[in-house]
Amino acid sequence: MKSPTKSLSIGFIFCFLCLSCVSICIAQDFPLESGAADCADLVTAGQNAEAFGCFGRAIEADPTSAFDWAGQGDVMNNIGYYYQALVYYEMALNLKPDSSNILTSKGRTLTRMGKYDEALDILAQALDLNPDNTYTWESIGDVYTELGDTDKADAAYARAKPAKTTKPATQRKTVDDYLTSSQEGI
Repeated sequence: MKSPTKSLSIGFIFCFLCLSCVSICIAQDFPLESGAADCADLVTAGQNAEAFGCFGRAIEADPTSAFDWAGQGDVMNNIGYYYQALVYYEMALNLKPDSSNILTSKGRTLTRMGKYDEALDILAQALDLNPDNTYTWESIGDVYTELGDTDKADAAYARAKPAKTTKPATQRKTVDDYLTSSQEGI
């Protein structure tokens, strides 16, 4: 009988190989012209298919780049493939466990999935690494907004960028707003 740990390890390796293959295959389907935009710019512009190909090529060139693995996570997050996004973020965190931004991106994905307690745990880890990260504080505010706790949301937004504190809780982005916006960073 196989041990659960060995089965899990084999499953993780298989998942990693599949994700790498998909990234590379998509990269070949969406070649970039010379002088094309940075991969992260493509994510910001909502060009998710192109961004996925761009990050796939980057991962193929340097599989040790936590930034590129996290970028693939952002693409998956933007198109609603949350479990795949979490796998990409885990790959990134294995390479760079002290990245508050990658942890925050993972927390935002968990928020979209409605896993608010897990999101808050991950976001707390991000704050331990960088207590002044406005991206993390805004993300915490978003979780509390979803939970309907406007006092905690307001306190979190107050710690974020000053522009975020001027938005009343009723006008803040919800998970549905993020699903339609396709504009998240790592």
